[in-house]
Amino acid sequence: MLVIRHSRHWYEPRFPHLLFINGFYAGTLRNDVAQFDIPAGSYCFRIQFGGKLPIGKTGKNLDLSVSSTQQINIRHGQNTIVTFHDRERLWNILFDIDLVVWITSFFITLPTIYKIISDAFFVLWLLRLLLIRKQYYQIGIRYENNE
Repeated sequence: MLVIRHSRHWYEPRFPHLLFINGFYAGTLRNDVAQFDIPAGSYCFRIQFGGKLPIGKTGKNLDLSVSSTQQINIRHGQNTIVTFHDRERLWNILFDIDLVVWITSFFITLPTIYKIISDAFFVLWLLRLLLIRKQYYQIGIRYENNE
């Protein structure tokens, strides 16, 4: 049996994640746990959030998804536990703090240096996200005996 768990913190939102096994859509993880009965063997597992955004009427798309892929082995007589979490927890916390300060700036005047630092931080965060978007999640695998 394959068990997939999203190990998120209590403050992180519960977004749906797409699950793919050997390139085929296997389901959507809407809660934090999903289970699949699949035979023993080696599989390519991918977790993905987001998708393609259509651009105009030309049929072109902008891929805004983040994902990670891992080779997993399903063993006979054992449960394969796959856990994943966001690698970007620290960056997301800093971004959330910046977002709160930005909203606060509508009500109080902040120094100009805040605007410069905030914009630079956003550019760095966006650039990092674009560079790691295909290795966005950290995936862990462990095995437990069936009981």
